[in-house]
Amino acid sequence: MLAGGFTAAGGLCLVGLGQDTSVPLILLAHLLIGIGFGFANAPLTNTAVSGLPPSRAGVAGAITSTARQVGAAVGGAVAGGLVTGAGPTGLAAASHPGWLLVAACGLSLLVVARASQPTAAGTR
Repeated sequence: MLAGGFTAAGGLCLVGLGQDTSVPLILLAHLLIGIGFGFANAPLTNTAVSGLPPSRAGVAGAITSTARQVGAAVGGAVAGGLVTGAGPTGLAAASHPGWLLVAACGLSLLVVARASQPTAAGTR
């Protein structure tokens, strides 16, 4: 849940990015996003590895790592596509949909994490 919360908060900090956005706000947003990614990586790998027999743990770790790398490459391509054609003065405004997407991914992660938590009675 922390991963989703931090990532969403960081993305929301940058949705209104403009030429006059302060450097401390940009640093804070990137710090929040980085913390969110950090909180997400270990549970994702743990979930993938623990779901298979020990003889297949390496395969699960490799698949998780590959998925993470593909996601980073596709995310970079999408972000680049969003700002294509924007001049230096319009770059910040062109990035708004990308930061909204980061916030939406964080919120999605938060919702999924909350929904997958066991209830008090342990029925989930």
